[in-house]
Amino acid sequence: MNDLSAWETLPFPVRNHIVQGHTGQIHKFQTVSTSRHGLALHLHGTSQSVFLRATPLRSPDLQLYRREQSATLHLPEDAPAPRLLWHTTVYSWLLLAYELINDNADHVFLSPDSVNVPLVLDAVQRLGKMLTPCPDGARPVTELVTNMQAMAEHMLGKAPTRLPGRDLLEAALQQLDPDALQGDTLLHGNLAPRHLRIKDQFVYAVDWSQACQGAAGVDLVFLAPHLVEAGHSAEQAEALLADIPAWAELPAIQVAGLTALWTLARLHQAEHGHEIRRPEQTRLADAGRIWLAHLLDQALNGS
Repeated sequence: MNDLSAWETLPFPVRNHIVQGHTGQIHKFQTVSTSRHGLALHLHGTSQSVFLRATPLRSPDLQLYRREQSATLHLPEDAPAPRLLWHTTVYSWLLLAYELINDNADHVFLSPDSVNVPLVLDAVQRLGKMLTPCPDGARPVTELVTNMQAMAEHMLGKAPTRLPGRDLLEAALQQLDPDALQGDTLLHGNLAPRHLRIKDQFVYAVDWSQACQGAAGVDLVFLAPHLVEAGHSAEQAEALLADIPAWAELPAIQVAGLTALWTLARLHQAEHGHEIRRPEQTRLADAGRIWLAHLLDQALNGS
């Protein structure tokens, strides 16, 4: 979908009266993403530029937008995340208008030689401190785990030959206790390079649609396989995470169980997710298996 047709997906009164009532006359718009359930646009107006996320109220993804709205409303103003400038429900659409970092804000790179890595780890650590205690209203991490378990069970229901590393994944899952992941931190819930944007050597966490309340280390568990996928060895990834206090707060066997669940969710997305992202999900699942093998070895040896 081109920029104009994406913008014109919104009803005329929403574009001309609601949005431009905040931004002034729009003179430039850029499509970030579109789907049958919603859209995201960079809008430049005469009085305000915004990153606009919008979805119809009948959308099956409405809950994700509502969760993102709630989480970002509770973020401290100095948190490393775009501020929610305004939001409204009108003409059967939900609109969320965020601070626009800039049109060229890139996602981070996590390769071993990337200067982004220490900036990312610092931002994640600062988020954990800023968002503890958790604001009221966030769903518990056990709800996120339950959603991932449904995907895991679907994948485990396949014949063993269709699920490489099945024994490893099942061994880790058997030890997972969702209650052990509970805590008092507002978690992003889906830390990945595409949700971490960098501008002027500052990292911003975007897309809080999977936000939940739990132990601060959970976000680090979700970030770890991305380090491996980017080229770090499992030992290098662990050394990086070990410098963050929250990493030591989760028992190693629970880290392994949650990693197995995350890996199975990536395998599910590789089969059933957006076609464009399926190769990425396959690579991440492969990285998850490598990382999981390391974690289980560490847990079994009491390291």
